[in-house]
Amino acid sequence: MTEQLSVQLTEQEIINKITQRQCFTATIAGGAFTLKIEQYLPVMSAAIHDGGNLRAELDDNCLLAKAERYYEEDPYTASFIAEQAITLIAHDSRYEYDLNRNTDECVYETAWGKEIWKTPLSEQMISTSKAKHAQFYRIVAALVEALVADFGQCLIYDNHSYNYKRHERKDLPVINVGTSSVKGEQWRAIIDSWLEALQNMQVDGIEMSAAENDIFYGKGHLAGFCHSRYDNVLVLATEAKKVFMDELTGQADELILPSLQRVYNDTVAQHTQWYINNYHKN
Repeated sequence: MTEQLSVQLTEQEIINKITQRQCFTATIAGGAFTLKIEQYLPVMSAAIHDGGNLRAELDDNCLLAKAERYYEEDPYTASFIAEQAITLIAHDSRYEYDLNRNTDECVYETAWGKEIWKTPLSEQMISTSKAKHAQFYRIVAALVEALVADFGQCLIYDNHSYNYKRHERKDLPVINVGTSSVKGEQWRAIIDSWLEALQNMQVDGIEMSAAENDIFYGKGHLAGFCHSRYDNVLVLATEAKKVFMDELTGQADELILPSLQRVYNDTVAQHTQWYINNYHKN
């Protein structure tokens, strides 16, 4: 995967660069997320649960070990999109604030049946986390609105992963695309083409399968945020089954992971080109 050095910039500095259509790689001051823009295209890719960072005051107060938190996070998802032209990668843990919930509900007291905090969070701690969440979505809005202004519409590949061993079903799809918040039939051909591209991936060590609204329905906040505000933005909420790692130990699969990283990046790039060719001809 491509590694790039990233400078830290303030929110306003990042927005200014987007407004001026500059290409750059920058981490927001404080380290919460990194935005890379190598070229302005009508497509961006996000991995909003890739990170596991907790700020010190929360880490000291957390009942869950890092390994326990890791289980509910989406490790490696940033690597699945690392080669794309525009990437937005979150570095903070969803236990600090969950970017796939709205700002009012993004801070957990309990999650997945477990108490999280030794002592209840103060109002200041909660407001700090909510402010980071809101800041992330201001950057999303600035970027999406720039792409729509330039191209008329845009796609967002919204990448996640999911634990499957806790489910009784043995036929869960390797990839699930959630579309329940998508408005309008004009997106149908694009969704179908994405599902077909995923189904056709050749990944070492696994038999590929892809389904729509099978186990997840695309009800997360990134999709909801964009679909509720913009009629000309499609979020492809895409969940990869954790076949690329041992979800219980966190150990990466040495065969499947590198193959999936390469093939998924190629598939996103090819689908991006298909979308541009079919919807953005000059």
